[in-house]
Amino acid sequence: MRAERQGDAKAYGQMLAEIAQSLRTGIPGRLRRLGLDPQETEDVVQEILIGLHDKRHTWDEERPFKPWLAGIVHYKLVDAVRRSSRERAHKANVSLGELADIIGDTSSDPGRALDVEKKLAALPSQQHDVVNALAIEGDTVRQAAQKLNRSEASIRVTFNRALARLFDTARSGKG
Repeated sequence: MRAERQGDAKAYGQMLAEIAQSLRTGIPGRLRRLGLDPQETEDVVQEILIGLHDKRHTWDEERPFKPWLAGIVHYKLVDAVRRSSRERAHKANVSLGELADIIGDTSSDPGRALDVEKKLAALPSQQHDVVNALAIEGDTVRQAAQKLNRSEASIRVTFNRALARLFDTARSGKG
């Protein structure tokens, strides 16, 4: 960090790379202990590195660097737990298998198939794209995330929200 303050971009880049490697090793276990999915490691690591970069001006050269960095790591992990809690509050526990129950059997009724297409088309575009990728095209969460250029966690949350919306629509008899 002292080298970064002197304008040494190469030393700063090397430091970030070393910190990233260390975080990628330690973060998965911490995420598990916090009840989070270790697959979110890279997202959390990137948030920590961005936080370090954004707050580097707050580091006091007279104080040790590692405790300062540990504070950033701590707060980014707290942010991840809070975000996960918010997502769980909005998340429906509906699986792909239950989607068939929500939509119902369309094979014997062509009119019902059109009704399903209408319900899917009524979803917001991001939800429609995720449901289409996972439920219609049969992509895995990872494949859908890559195809839609989003994180796997985002795909899961969006899919669950879409299913909840479809379920509410089916239960209320609307759409």
